[in-house]
Amino acid sequence: MRKAVISLLLFILYIVPLHSQSLSSTDMKEAIDGVISAAACDVSVAVVSASQYDALYSYEPDAKMIPASITKLITSATALVKLGAGFQFNTIIYTDDFKMKDGVISGNIYIKGYGDPDLKSDDLSQLATEIAKLGIKTIVGNMIYDESYLDDNYRGLKSKFASDTDPQYWPYVSALNIDKNTGVKNPAFYTANIFVNALSDAGIEFKGIIIQGNVPQGAKELARKQRSLISVIKRMNKESDNHSAITLFKVLGAELRSVPGTLENGAEVVTDFLTSIGVSRSEYNIYEGSGLTRYNQVTSNLYIQLLKYFYDRVDDFDTFYNTLPIGGVDGTLKNRMKGTEAEKNVHAKTGTLNRVSSLAGYAVDRDNELIIFYINMNNFTSDAAKQRKRQDQICDYLCRFSRN
Repeated sequence: MRKAVISLLLFILYIVPLHSQSLSSTDMKEAIDGVISAAACDVSVAVVSASQYDALYSYEPDAKMIPASITKLITSATALVKLGAGFQFNTIIYTDDFKMKDGVISGNIYIKGYGDPDLKSDDLSQLATEIAKLGIKTIVGNMIYDESYLDDNYRGLKSKFASDTDPQYWPYVSALNIDKNTGVKNPAFYTANIFVNALSDAGIEFKGIIIQGNVPQGAKELARKQRSLISVIKRMNKESDNHSAITLFKVLGAELRSVPGTLENGAEVVTDFLTSIGVSRSEYNIYEGSGLTRYNQVTSNLYIQLLKYFYDRVDDFDTFYNTLPIGGVDGTLKNRMKGTEAEKNVHAKTGTLNRVSSLAGYAVDRDNELIIFYINMNNFTSDAAKQRKRQDQICDYLCRFSRN
């Protein structure tokens, strides 16, 4: 009888939204218990106060789970700390002709990519215009594209592990990307080709051919396009852009380990960062930065410590916080949490793979206290949309929590 009553209570708490009242600690725990009991899958949940750092709720906090795209929180946090918020991605045009007499480049021209994942065709037009402003009218030599800053493992972990994410979902990642490399077999070559056309549109005659190569030591810089790390991370987190995340992961390796940047040396940088903030190496395995692989594994403690660490970073917490999707407002949370107290009060990163759904970030409760939370659901057989609704319900309960 006692078990039946408890089960009924949990069911009622789950299906009946508590829209009209604040939730005490006990009420909130019972409500979240109800959500979890209905999930019928592996679940790990952890909730703490950002300021007081007291545990408000936990369920299987030590369980090793597949994180999916909440992995991007680790990638973006590592980049903000290790590269710095002022870091810029560069795409640079060089020449090996130092004289450039009478508006003619008698040597070669080079386009080198440094991993800007958001480079667009319009950016190449701007670079061509900058070169035209130098008085250049003719290029006699070749157009050489240089993608040596990152490795040639263009498709990440495609086919590396058995029973992993389908190979078709792995984006093509190069040091020289263009328009997200959509539908392009060789983005670096394609970028160089677009740039040749942009030069023509800018009134510059190109007489050579397009080939792959490396910028020689001491080459002269003609123009560069820069893009801020902040803009890349904001787009990456809001839209859950896998291409940007894997590129940034490799850039971390190139900048902080060695060129060319690889997934392996990117993983070393992430491990160093997580160790530096007190996360035990036993808490995770991170092979790449997007969350596409099912072989990434995490525990709740990693995310609680990571999100707490950034909360305590007064200088750049707002920067990090504002890159996250907002419940009912934008990004991957635009159509979620609407009409609940979580709408506009949750900043969090989503994660989705086959039979995996996760959510981690921050919620504002009724006392205007910031709450850190981690919710991860693996191995469910129902529609992922049902699990997302359960996560949204938990967030609604967190935002209704009050200590008063």
